[in-house]
Amino acid sequence: MTSLITPVRIVLFGIAAMLMAMVIGPMLSPPAFSWLRHTTSEQAGQHMPGAWIMRAGFVAYGLAIFAAALRGWATRPLIRGALALFGLGLIGAAVWSNTPIVAELPADPHEDFLHSMASSLVGAAFAAACAARIFAPGGSRSDVLAWAGLVMSIAIPLAMVALPDARGAMQRAMFAFSFVFVAREFTEPSRRDMSNRT
Repeated sequence: MTSLITPVRIVLFGIAAMLMAMVIGPMLSPPAFSWLRHTTSEQAGQHMPGAWIMRAGFVAYGLAIFAAALRGWATRPLIRGALALFGLGLIGAAVWSNTPIVAELPADPHEDFLHSMASSLVGAAFAAACAARIFAPGGSRSDVLAWAGLVMSIAIPLAMVALPDARGAMQRAMFAFSFVFVAREFTEPSRRDMSNRT
């Protein structure tokens, strides 16, 4: 009997939770918050109203990816390993929060530093997963989605520095892309070509 709890269903649950947090969270954020300018990390900032919603999204998405990666580790170990780290980074980003955007709220610089480390792990692990899809033994250099992810994982952080007023929208676009990449990665073998295993 086929299990109802498949890796793809696990990650789809995580994606749904993360998407809901990204949409609902800003409604409960202070007036100073702008989804166009502020990142999801700032939405989940220390002592921020409604921050728990975004943190819950990070945890749900991160745990879902981590659990799915462990379940399918043997079939694609390099990609699964990178995605497991991606999931752990998301959980870390929820445990340690960003400095709040509201100046009157208390801030813990050490926690902000740990959050930055977790966020860096998220970005690096996602880039590594894309690279594994392309360059690892058995990978495909014609994988357009993986190439796009690899380029975006480098270009978007640079663009966020160059265009700070739009960095929130750009980061959310990167998360939206990760939803597509992750969902494809964990789709059942019978529903996609599994000839390129890594």
